[in-house]
Amino acid sequence: MSLKGISKATVANMIGLLDQLEELEGIIGNDPKSCDQIRELKLDLIETYHKYERMVSEIAAQVDVYQDLYGKIRFRFVPEKLKSLRRIIPHDSYEFVLLKKSIHKSHLI
Repeated sequence: MSLKGISKATVANMIGLLDQLEELEGIIGNDPKSCDQIRELKLDLIETYHKYERMVSEIAAQVDVYQDLYGKIRFRFVPEKLKSLRRIIPHDSYEFVLLKKSIHKSHLI
């Protein structure tokens, strides 16, 4: 399944089409239940689109939270931690080799 955004214009066009169908049903005098079905579909479409918009806003807010946290970790916590470890780990130890790899990895992220 691919994820594709919902266009506000597409929703507005569909609502306009449903409005026209409702108008036509009224003009030709068809069963009022036909208009009820059209109105129900239109209300469902509007409600679903509003729910979609709220969810997109929530996702956007969560992305902002993630980006802030990632930035704090990437640009403050990791460099400070690596720097402090570099000061206390003996340069001729195996741990220092691991530390160097971690430092190198942090620059590639």
